Amino acid sequence: MAADKTDKKGAEGDPGRLVRPFAIGVDGAPATAQFDLLTRVVARRPPGPDDHLRPERESLLRLAALPQTVAELAALVGLPLSVAKLLIADMIENRDLALCTPSPSAPGDDVLHMLLEGLRAL
Repeated sequence: MAADKTDKKGAEGDPGRLVRPFAIGVDGAPATAQFDLLTRVVARRPPGPDDHLRPERESLLRLAALPQTVAELAALVGLPLSVAKLLIADMIENRDLALCTPSPSAPGDDVLHMLLEGLRAL
């Protein structure tokens, strides 16, 4: 029974994400930027004073100070890929993020091979 109390206390101390991913706002019309999960993006500006009101955008700007792939950013921010892609596309249209050189187009087998090599590297 004591274990139950400590679990509840731990949950109260760290509430985790307070906003569900589907509640994260994306400005304006649907984004039109064309990129895939291996496309690298970089921040065009550092996080500003108003960015703390939108923590996911602030995190993306901070994490993309150096070029990162869309998949890496989604994992680091802790958002589902579909939500992260929408948010990143919106930030590209708002000129907060910029696309780096396009990733080389890789047929299906090459992507799986690259994924396998990346997993082995871990």
